[in-house]
Amino acid sequence: MPLLPRLARAVLPPLLALWIGAQALGAWSGWRIALDGQREHADLIARAYATVLDQGAAPAAAAPRLALPQGMSVAIFENERLALTLPDTAASATRTLARAPWRSADGARQGEVVVGALPLAPPPALWHAAGLLLLLGVAAAAWLLWNLRAGRRRWQAGPVARLAEHVRQAGSQAAAGDERGDFGAVHSALDERDAQHQRQLAERDERIAALENEARYDAVTRLMNRRVFFDVFRNALRAPGQGNPAGHVLIFRQRDMAEINRHMHHEATDQWLRLTATHLSQTLSSNGGVGSMLARINGSDFAALLPDGSGRAARELAEHIRRELRLRRLPLKTGQWCRWALALTAYRANEQVGTVLARLDHALMRAEISNSDELQLADDSSATRVDGEYSWQDILVRALEEHRFFLRRETRRDTLGNVMHYKATLWLRDPGATEPIHSSQFMPPASRLGLAADCDIQSVRLALDQQVGAPGELAVQLAPASLDQPSFRQRLRRLLEDRPALARRLVLEIDAHGLVDYFEGVQALCEIAASAGARVGVRRLSEQFAALERLHQLPLAYLKIGGSFVHSLAASPGNRHLAATVAQTARTLGVPAYAQHAPDQAIRELLGSLGFVVLEAEEINESTLHALDDEDEIEAAPPAADTLAVHAPAADGAGAGSGEAALPAWPLSGSGVSRKRQEQADQRLSELAGALQAQRQMHSLLSHELRTPAATISAAAQSLETILAGSGQEVDSRLARIRRAVTRMIDMLDTVLSPQRQHDQALTPRPESCDLGELVRETAASIQPDTAHLLVVNTEPHVPVLCDPLLTGLVLRNLIQNAIKYSPADKSIQIDAGLSSGAHGALAWLAVTDQGSGIDEADAEQIFEPHFRRAAHRETPGSGLGLHLARQICISQGGSLTVQTQPGQGARFVIALPTPAAAGRRG
Repeated sequence: MPLLPRLARAVLPPLLALWIGAQALGAWSGWRIALDGQREHADLIARAYATVLDQGAAPAAAAPRLALPQGMSVAIFENERLALTLPDTAASATRTLARAPWRSADGARQGEVVVGALPLAPPPALWHAAGLLLLLGVAAAAWLLWNLRAGRRRWQAGPVARLAEHVRQAGSQAAAGDERGDFGAVHSALDERDAQHQRQLAERDERIAALENEARYDAVTRLMNRRVFFDVFRNALRAPGQGNPAGHVLIFRQRDMAEINRHMHHEATDQWLRLTATHLSQTLSSNGGVGSMLARINGSDFAALLPDGSGRAARELAEHIRRELRLRRLPLKTGQWCRWALALTAYRANEQVGTVLARLDHALMRAEISNSDELQLADDSSATRVDGEYSWQDILVRALEEHRFFLRRETRRDTLGNVMHYKATLWLRDPGATEPIHSSQFMPPASRLGLAADCDIQSVRLALDQQVGAPGELAVQLAPASLDQPSFRQRLRRLLEDRPALARRLVLEIDAHGLVDYFEGVQALCEIAASAGARVGVRRLSEQFAALERLHQLPLAYLKIGGSFVHSLAASPGNRHLAATVAQTARTLGVPAYAQHAPDQAIRELLGSLGFVVLEAEEINESTLHALDDEDEIEAAPPAADTLAVHAPAADGAGAGSGEAALPAWPLSGSGVSRKRQEQADQRLSELAGALQAQRQMHSLLSHELRTPAATISAAAQSLETILAGSGQEVDSRLARIRRAVTRMIDMLDTVLSPQRQHDQALTPRPESCDLGELVRETAASIQPDTAHLLVVNTEPHVPVLCDPLLTGLVLRNLIQNAIKYSPADKSIQIDAGLSSGAHGALAWLAVTDQGSGIDEADAEQIFEPHFRRAAHRETPGSGLGLHLARQICISQGGSLTVQTQPGQGARFVIALPTPAAAGRRG
């Protein structure tokens, strides 16, 4: 503190105190002097009054002669009684100032004079002095209180300041123990608290660092985790000023991670993953460029973000990573090495993350089905589907249910133009796609979803159908995932054994990877093929040379190589030696060795010198693809009159048209035996009547019980349409399908189970005049949204017919659905309707023509027998009752149902029904 304030604080308080004291002393002295003077004056007054009274005057008589005192009161007592008070209205005395006795004439004590002080106002000087003292006193008290408070603060702040300084200097020896004084314990407690606080801060920092590491890094590999990778990836997609493409994403998956975890300790697996991640990080840091990042997005999937837009650099880096992964593979208990699947795709600015990941997932599916570690490039062109796994499942299941598959036949020729064999490629028609989907797109997801075997069965079935009337051998590719399924092999055996003549011209082509991975399944497949006369070929042998050591154990049709292996023959002596080994193995087995994808004439000559048959580029065999378009096939002409009349009922109503004998007349009751028989017949009729009544009651019950769930489904479908409005075309199409099916079911219930038909027998028609062409168009329009086949309707302007529209519609729907089942999805179905004249007058006819494999002549009539199923179509669901019931319905309406067919050329089912005019003449 400066000297002057300190001097002022030291001198002014004593001086002020002395001055106040002097003022107070002066005031008190003046007050005492005044009191003493008043007391002396009162004493004089008391003696003067006593003297007057001593002269013998009575107090009341002496009152006029007594002077009035100033500021005093006089009380005169006589014989101890108050006799007189002066002044009369004086206030009561505050204190007694003087006393004087007075006596009578004889000298006896008569009474006493008492002088008291009256309350008087102090003089102005005293008031001034008192006010000044009061003010000084208040100021002094305030100053004293302020100083006491400040002193107390200083007294308290001193140790606290020293403690604060000690805390600031914690850990040093600046504050010695003797300087702490009485606060030594507090200093120690603060030291301990500070140390504890420092430990808590350190622990908190460690936890924060651990949480940050956990939130950003994978716990095992120390790579960036999924969340960080996708955050960076989204920012990269939103970054402005990027080229086209903006960068690439590489995903690689360890396909055998579950097997590794089952047979290795977790510590060993974690160490292997850490070591692999370390080497890959070094590779990416050295070659990936600025902004590249490696991350582990789940247990078996890793991803690398390559912001560099160069596709060549990305492919080279991906190939480098593939080699690193191959060097660090682990052996499995099966004797094989663990497998990696790699996929690379380019991304563009403002592209959606889900779109990029869907492309990568589809490429990973292709890598998995190829069973190799070759890099799969995910093309982002419009031809490549990017549906997710669940969408693929819906597409494939629907295609299997609705027979949406078809085959395209391609010719395989050698360099001289000779036909070696034909190749069948499976395609799928999806209502959500404008173009058919190639098997290379839907078989990878089918393999992952466990539907590859069902797709392969469809492929083999369609191939057998296509071989009817087609020349040469047809090769059908089978997915590796199907080879290990016993149920697939059983179904394949039935297909081949049911059609042995066609199976002998069928080649089942398998992948070399499947031969290594599922050797026992391939052995079983070869046995099935050999017993049925079919053969087995091996393709992509150049991608899995480990299959060479097992080829001698199998009866094979051919070996085939291709791809990048063939492209590199000229520059790689090692590949030439391997190719020569394959050719020599084929010669040893006595089978041809094929090579495809030869880029130039030099490679073709090299392959020819090694013993390979070089295949030219595959081309679609247009003559086979459009074989059913020729004019010499089944013509869409009306059936002949005699053919239409074959199954028409006889005009005399004898029942011959229905194929049943006329019932004999009831016997006459002329004897006891006849009466007994009559009683038995009556009893039997009663039983039949009771059974018929019970059947009618059941009919009514079914009519009621089936309407309730149908109405519930209809209401639920309407609610879903409201809830899911705007959810996309896929949802809308499925809801529309539900609505159509429910509407059709309710219409059938309203018609078939109506009260009007309650007393009708089964399949009893209710004929009415209608337009057959309109019925055909309505039925085809209701079926078309749920099928991949094109329904082509060709009817005359007006085709009058007398029939039951409901039953005739059921027959037509059955025929169309059969045509869908047994025709490839790329073939159309022709539906014609018209009028023709016959032996019994004009007839209305309609025909359903498919382009399937046709029907053998031996089966042409048996297909109308109940529960008859052709052996060739066991894999197609059905009960064998549809055509039988359809013919019965046509016959019950006075018409017929016949078939015109030729193997390999499809089938044509013709319905003939009477016209209203012909029925009137017949009646």
